[in-house]
Amino acid sequence: MLTAIVSILYYLVLLAWSLAYFVFMLLLFALTVAFDRERKALHAASRFWARSIFFLNPLWRLRVEGREHIDPKGAYVVTVNHQSMVDIPLMYVLPKINFKWVAKSGVYKWPLFGVVLWLHGDITVDDRGSVRKTLGFMSKGLEHLHRGTSVIIFPEGSRSRDGEVHNFKEGAFLLAREAGVPILPCVIDGAKTFIKGWRVRCNTFTVRITPPVPAGKVAETPVREVLAEVRERTVSELAAIRGREKKTEKER
Repeated sequence: MLTAIVSILYYLVLLAWSLAYFVFMLLLFALTVAFDRERKALHAASRFWARSIFFLNPLWRLRVEGREHIDPKGAYVVTVNHQSMVDIPLMYVLPKINFKWVAKSGVYKWPLFGVVLWLHGDITVDDRGSVRKTLGFMSKGLEHLHRGTSVIIFPEGSRSRDGEVHNFKEGAFLLAREAGVPILPCVIDGAKTFIKGWRVRCNTFTVRITPPVPAGKVAETPVREVLAEVRERTVSELAAIRGREKKTEKER
């Protein structure tokens, strides 16, 4: 009964807050688009909104680890496992850096959410994987990276139905090599367990930032080897996070 009440109240507050955020984003875009090429003001606003939606729910806890691995003066290709659409607001808790998402073109058709991605100037990649669209994604990614803006990619390409880490695609690693930037592997957990049916649950969301793979290593090592290293790290760190959560639950 308590979770039902909390869920209803949370959804009402979230709806009102998100609509206000959307209107504010439209106004902010109109005021800043002429001079804010990398949409840093919009990114800051989205970061505030994203953090707030986790703190507004008393049943949720947000844990961010490894902030020390981010150099605010650098640009990265950021990789992260993909559990649900909550992954996107989760990654806005990354400190110190401005970034662009790489999202499938179908996501841009979603009401409100797709408009916000467009306002951000995020990067689209064709769902069908056409060569022309793929080259366009690489070109836009390189432009942002050369201007000091990081790029976040889900290397699995789509959401994991079981919450486990699946095969990685090469796009993120080819982009990092071409741009001459490090890869910053991140791991998230909790984005599959925060809701049951329509009711929100007690849940811990974890974002773990791991040490970057240096640009020199990315350039000198075969792409498949870098891919395998990052995937193995993602799998092992996810297992470590879950092991800790299970231990914590037993101790309660």
